[in-house]
Amino acid sequence: MLSHGEPVQLGDKRGIVFRRSPEEEALERWTRGEFLEVERCHAKVWRRAITRINHDDLVKTITAGVGHWRKPASLEDAKQMADTIIDNMDPEWLIGFGLELLDIPEATAYVRAEWARKRKPTIRGYLPYFTLMLTINLFFSLVIQTQLLRNVKQSHQVDLAYLYYLLFCSVFTSRDRFHVQVVPFFMNKRQTFVHGDELKADLARLVDRYAALPEDVQRSGLITFAHTPPDDASFLVTRLWDIYLPSWRAFRDYKKPQGSPEEDKKLVEEISRWVEGAPGMVSHNEHDVDKLDHITIARRVKVRKGR
Repeated sequence: MLSHGEPVQLGDKRGIVFRRSPEEEALERWTRGEFLEVERCHAKVWRRAITRINHDDLVKTITAGVGHWRKPASLEDAKQMADTIIDNMDPEWLIGFGLELLDIPEATAYVRAEWARKRKPTIRGYLPYFTLMLTINLFFSLVIQTQLLRNVKQSHQVDLAYLYYLLFCSVFTSRDRFHVQVVPFFMNKRQTFVHGDELKADLARLVDRYAALPEDVQRSGLITFAHTPPDDASFLVTRLWDIYLPSWRAFRDYKKPQGSPEEDKKLVEEISRWVEGAPGMVSHNEHDVDKLDHITIARRVKVRKGR
């Protein structure tokens, strides 16, 4: 999601320009090893905040709400117990409890009213994202009272938040031991967990494969010779594309038409006028994207990175 798009008009052409965000500029500085003092201060505050996380507070809060439950016998058992709590507690109470736990109590009245207006459907079906986040926290609360996870740290409560992305991805990858143990319990049959070490090894194989190509081919750019994975199922990336982008094989031989150097130069000059702010540029009030001449997103790309 991009913010801070600027509506601009040059002559009779109107568009929206998304210039580089402060976050992108900061990330670029960091890759050069440059850190502003304010960023160092933020990092210190972040590290202190992690050390103040108290797992006991989470357990006390959840126990006070849902009551005392037996200790789970396994991680899978803990997930089933969390699901049982979600599916059997009073849903109206559960909405209030969950929003309080997730630190957005101000939404309670609205969410309850909308839920009632929809004739009080199941929470799992009506609020799937809320259900996922609440289940994750219930699961963690049950588990940290046991020895099912070794060496539980304060940072695990931060690591837990990565699971909130699960509803929005087909493939989840991590080499964090905590994620390796926990994430598969929250994935459905259409999703794949990839161990980070396996992905790293596969990417290294791809690098070796493309590094062996003639130098003139490499100079043409990855988008030219590697816009799809190799036609070789021994590569993990290829197998994932076959699962989630199965039509890729029909387009693997497609070659994007190349413009002439003159056309490319003219296009770059046109884009630069919008991004850099040509004389006579003004704002406009058109918000219908279909009525705009263009949307320009500015990026700074390294000419070369690694091999």
